Amino acid sequence: MEKNKKLKVLVIGTTDCVGGAAGVGWALGKGLSKKGVDIKYIVGYKKSHSENVYELKKNKLLSFLESKTRFNVISLVRFIRAFLLANDIDFGAAKEILEHPWYKNAGIVQLHNLHGNFFKFDTLSRIASEKPTVWTLHDGWALTAHCAHCYDCKKYNNGKHFTPGLRRYGAMLWNNSEYLWNTKKRIYANSPKLNIVTPSQWLANRVKYSILKGKSLTVINNGIDVNVFKPRDKNRIRRELRLPTDKILIAYVAQMGTLDPRKGGTYFLETAKYFLNNPNIIFLCIGGIIGNKNVQKENIIYMPFISDKEELSHYYSSADLFLFTSLAENFPLVTLEAMASGLPVIGFDVGGVKEQVKHKVNGYIAKYKDSKELIVGINYFLNLNHQSFHKVCEIDRKKTLQSYTVEIMTKKYLALYKSLKKRYY
Repeated sequence: MEKNKKLKVLVIGTTDCVGGAAGVGWALGKGLSKKGVDIKYIVGYKKSHSENVYELKKNKLLSFLESKTRFNVISLVRFIRAFLLANDIDFGAAKEILEHPWYKNAGIVQLHNLHGNFFKFDTLSRIASEKPTVWTLHDGWALTAHCAHCYDCKKYNNGKHFTPGLRRYGAMLWNNSEYLWNTKKRIYANSPKLNIVTPSQWLANRVKYSILKGKSLTVINNGIDVNVFKPRDKNRIRRELRLPTDKILIAYVAQMGTLDPRKGGTYFLETAKYFLNNPNIIFLCIGGIIGNKNVQKENIIYMPFISDKEELSHYYSSADLFLFTSLAENFPLVTLEAMASGLPVIGFDVGGVKEQVKHKVNGYIAKYKDSKELIVGINYFLNLNHQSFHKVCEIDRKKTLQSYTVEIMTKKYLALYKSLKKRYY
């Protein structure tokens, strides 16, 4: 590759801009583009209207049914196939990617989530033999037979285990973990130019003892747009959003509200119930209702999920505290968004949360699955005097600006790409 030739990066992932992993990739792409990098995307499900995004071809009949029913037929069919065959790696695009001109012209291939039943997994070894490849792991799927999150599994067995349950990601009808794990191991062994990035040190530590051990490994924290997520005039924002100005507001954000078991909705409800007799405290459950109207039940205001970042940032700004009850995470964005908005985070000790939140400094780390600890954490901050509480909010904002911006994330990825360019070309 010529030294002055414009760096071309091809991003491959489940979607281009919807979802946590894709959102990170999309923000990174925008940041790299501003620095002169040529960014293209090949995805299983296109959600944007960008001409720089190519959606992999889909079955014509299923596409027709999807257009008529407005139901995600293709995704459902792919899920059913993976469930019945207990296999989420042997089906999907391969030749279509490898023969695409964007792939052929790419200097670097950047992978995000590959588990969406859109990508034939042994294509990875071909890509990572031909091109310098960076795979950002947003969960543990790459390290296991098929589980994205292992929760409190007692038989981790280096990832070669089977976790039953329809409600878990990667649900499968029968135990095919031996084949899946060994196939992944073989593919990684035949991927000489594969480089791993993890957003958290927590996941990096797992990689070191997994089937990916020995691969080049870099920790690059997720970054958010701190010009969008920022503190605002709380009273003004509450008036605009028609929220009470004389109450303590505790925010909770989850796309399915309390229905997603991974988000620990049960613990959110238990915590809110404890404060039911305190008329000064209201909980905001953002994403807790289907429709376009807010509904208040007892001391919880349920509202639809807010995908627009600017609008969501206003709700963060309206709150006093952020409650985080997820049972499995990597390096969550919601906690960073809350911190950037000046909110102390009260949450469970999962994934890389401890890397973001220092106990009793800019948040409260509660024992896993312990609602009583969440309550203690909330009361800890409610009992601080105004000056001490304000200092915590300042620490949150400052830490985000120093470590977790899109700009910082972009610079680190660009430095990695340039190092790979020197190594492989």
